[in-house]
Amino acid sequence: MANGDLVQLSAAKAWLGVATSDDDALLASLISQISRAIYNSINRSFVLPRDVVESYDGHGRDALQLRNWPVGSIAGLTIGGLAVPRAPGPAPTAGFVLEAADDEPTGAMQQIFLRGGYRFHKGRQNVVVSYRTGYEILGETRTIPPIAPFTLSAFAPYGAFAVDSGAFYANGAGLICVASNPVAGQYTVDGIGTYGFSAADAGAGVALSYGYIPADLSQCALEWVAERYRYKDRIGMVSKSLGGQETASFRLEAVPAFVAQSLTNFRRIIAN
Repeated sequence: MANGDLVQLSAAKAWLGVATSDDDALLASLISQISRAIYNSINRSFVLPRDVVESYDGHGRDALQLRNWPVGSIAGLTIGGLAVPRAPGPAPTAGFVLEAADDEPTGAMQQIFLRGGYRFHKGRQNVVVSYRTGYEILGETRTIPPIAPFTLSAFAPYGAFAVDSGAFYANGAGLICVASNPVAGQYTVDGIGTYGFSAADAGAGVALSYGYIPADLSQCALEWVAERYRYKDRIGMVSKSLGGQETASFRLEAVPAFVAQSLTNFRRIIAN
C-alpha cells in the first residue's frame, strides 16, 4: 500500500473477485491514481494523522478556522510572535480553546477560539498554529492476552487501520515498536493493525493509538477503482460501432456521480 492510498490492494482484489496476481501492478497503479484524484476533489492532501505547522493572516476577530481536520490537539499558538496560553478552564480564563471534534467521521472543520481580550490581530501570516490533525483513534484501551498468542487486533470502528501512532501501558509509559521478536516493553504491528507483544507483558493493560482511513472515503476509492478496472479496455471511448451499426456510446466522468456525492462532506473549504 503506497503512502496516501485510500484502499489496500487486497481489499480491491476481494471486491473485484480477482484471485490471481496478474493485474496487481495495474490495480496498485489505479489505486494510487484514484486516491490522488480523490484528494484533489476534496481539496485535501492527506487524511492520516500528522503534526503540522501553519501560518494564517490575522483578521482582528477572536475565532480562526483551521485548514485541516479532525484536530486532536494544539501544540502551540503564536500571534505576532507572542505565545498565547491555553485556556481550558471556565470562560473568564484568558487564552485559547479548541473547538471539540465530532465523535465520528467525516467530522467538521474546527476553530480556535480566543478568550480574555486576545484577538487574531490583523497582519500577513502573523498567526502560527502547531497542531495534530488527521483521522486517528487515540488510547484504545485493551488487555494483552494472558496466554499465547500475545496479539491484539485494532478495533478500527470507523475505517481500516492504516498507520500505528503508538502503544502505551495503562500508567502512560510508552512501549517501543520493533520489527520482530518483542521483549518486555516492546511491540510489533503489521499493515492491518495486528499488534504483537512479548510473554513478559502478558495480561498487561495497554492503550493503542493509530490512524485510519474513514470507511466512506475508502469505499469511494474502492468503487471508483472497480469501475476503472472493469472498463479498462474502453476508457476514453465515446462510441463503438460494429459492421456500421452503432452499438455503444458512453463517457466516464472525471469523478463518477456516485463517488462525488459521498465526497461532499470530506471537502475542504479554505477561508484563510
